[in-house]
Amino acid sequence: MMAEPTQPPQEQPTAEVPDVQAIDEMTLLAELHKQVEEKQTAYLRVLADFQNFQRRSRENEMRARDHGIAHVARAIVPVLENMDLALGHDLRSLDANKLADAVTLMRSELLKALGQCGIERIDPKPGSEFDPTFHEAVMQQSVDKIAPGRIGQCLQAGYRFGEIPLRSAKVAVTPNPDA
Repeated sequence: MMAEPTQPPQEQPTAEVPDVQAIDEMTLLAELHKQVEEKQTAYLRVLADFQNFQRRSRENEMRARDHGIAHVARAIVPVLENMDLALGHDLRSLDANKLADAVTLMRSELLKALGQCGIERIDPKPGSEFDPTFHEAVMQQSVDKIAPGRIGQCLQAGYRFGEIPLRSAKVAVTPNPDA
């Protein structure tokens, strides 16, 4: 019997079976892409919120500053008006005492207006403790019955707003005997 010649096996046409691993990778890639877009959207939202917060903060700061300036101006304008009224008179007809009284009155009104704004005068008394935050020692001066390193004399008053010195009081300090 004669052997039949063997033919190479023919490849049977098969329906393409999708690669399960490729589908999983595509699904994973699509999911990651979606998550990236969500994170970018959330980031942009947070960034916009922060920029709005910064803008509102700047606006509030400017508004508070303007209200503070207006508060001081409202307190000082009446003093300025009184000065204008006084200057509207013939000052040559006033004697020196009346002029001095008018200046003293305007000074007290100005100090009152500054006090309404929270500004206080720094006018240390002899013998009080030297505080470099509010006092500037411009000279040393020996004063009887005042301990060394204390204020001997106030040469020029200063001003403060709460704990913020606007201008330090210029003082003479009693010298230390060791120095």
